[in-house]
Amino acid sequence: MSERIVSLHAGYDNEDHFVDGYVARPAAAGVRPAVVLISGMSGLNWFQRQITRTFAEAGFVTLSPDLFDGAHPEGRTPALLQKNSLDIDRAVGDVTAGARFLRDLPWVESDARVGVVGFCLGGGLALLSLGRTDAFGAGVIYYHSLFPDPQELEGIDVAMLCHYGTADHSTPREEVDAFTATLDRYEKRYEVAFYEGAGHSFLNPGNDPSPAQQRAREESLERTFAFLREELTGA
Repeated sequence: MSERIVSLHAGYDNEDHFVDGYVARPAAAGVRPAVVLISGMSGLNWFQRQITRTFAEAGFVTLSPDLFDGAHPEGRTPALLQKNSLDIDRAVGDVTAGARFLRDLPWVESDARVGVVGFCLGGGLALLSLGRTDAFGAGVIYYHSLFPDPQELEGIDVAMLCHYGTADHSTPREEVDAFTATLDRYEKRYEVAFYEGAGHSFLNPGNDPSPAQQRAREESLERTFAFLREELTGA
């Protein structure tokens, strides 16, 4: 049974600039586990707001930072241009500052283990955030399409859960195999789940409403919520 939630416009400071964003949380009183969600190349669009609410309904105080300053272009070519023009170092800093923002909220413990979840471009940014900082207590990677240099993965010291579709041409199996080989070389803690027949961005039902996509969406979210509860709270 999903929780009744509250959703709000949000924002926080990071060094010399302001980061806009969106927060959804359970409406009931009390502290909850917290998660930063990192969008794909279309930014803080309608799907990103919806998935933020989905995580809140599952019991998480959830922040989606707007890493593109309000832009979410229509069409694949403009979105790819936005993706490839992103200041990655600044984006990682904004994601990390989001964890601090969550810990300052009254519904999150000040020393809480915050999770980070990234989709597509956001999956790669989540990996960089985990490798470069100690801001997060667990990571969930969905079909990452930003592929960090292998050395960037050496600093990861938390458990990860990684989701991929077998019919994904943006994040093909060869990329996943190279990624997991690097994790094995560095002796990292991770799980990988493959979803038969699912393509890229299977979490977004607007991309493809096929049964394979829907099955991947439901199964991956169930795994993600259980993983985050265990890693962030021990539940």
